[in-house]
Formats: sequence, C-alpha cells, structure tokens
Amino acid sequence: MIGFPPFLSGLKNFTSEPDRDTYFDTMSSNLSNNDRIKILEDKFDSLYLMNLAALELLTDLGISKQQIMDKIEEIDLRDGKKDGKYTKSKNCPSCDRVINGRRPHCLYCGEKVAI
Repeated sequence: MIGFPPFLSGLKNFTSEPDRDTYFDTMSSNLSNNDRIKILEDKFDSLYLMNLAALELLTDLGISKQQIMDKIEEIDLRDGKKDGKYTKSKNCPSCDRVINGRRPHCLYCGEKVAI
C-alpha cells in the first residue's frame, strides 16, 4: 500500500463525505478552541492540497475549467439548493423522491421521515 506523508494522513481513510461529527467525537473533549482551530486548519490545508492535485490532473486530462465548475454546481444542487455546500441527499421511503433531511415530512407525499 502507498505510504502517506503525515500531512496527508486523511487519505488513509478518504471518503467523499467527511464524517465531521465522528471526527470530533473521537477527539478528547478537553481540547481548547485553539487546538480545534489548529486541527481544522490542518485538515483544510490537506484538503486544499488534494483538490489542487485533482484539478491539475483533470486539466492535464483535457477537462476544462468550465466542465469542472459545471460539475461542482451539479453536485451543489443535488440537495435542491445552491449554497456552496455538499449535503448528502436521501430519498423518501414512500415516493422515492429526493427530500431535505432536515424536515420531518416529505414535501411531496407527506410521509413522515426520520430526521
């Protein structure tokens, strides 16, 4: 297996959806805010580096900046709103339409949904 430098340790368990809650739950609850900020800054720097590498590889493969921006917008809109955030969508168990995970009922059929 490929060895990762310490600053890229996040790649060992890389997923397309970072589980932020689990990440912070596993950390000691007595960390100071400054320690938490440092951890977030390190994580941001690693993610920035990974994204930069991915963008350069895509460009090298002939993918245009516009194609990349279109894909970013497509992914952003999957949850129904253009807000610059990725929110995993889920489907209503009754009508199978994409629903907002923060509402207690499906807006399309009224089915009660677990939040």
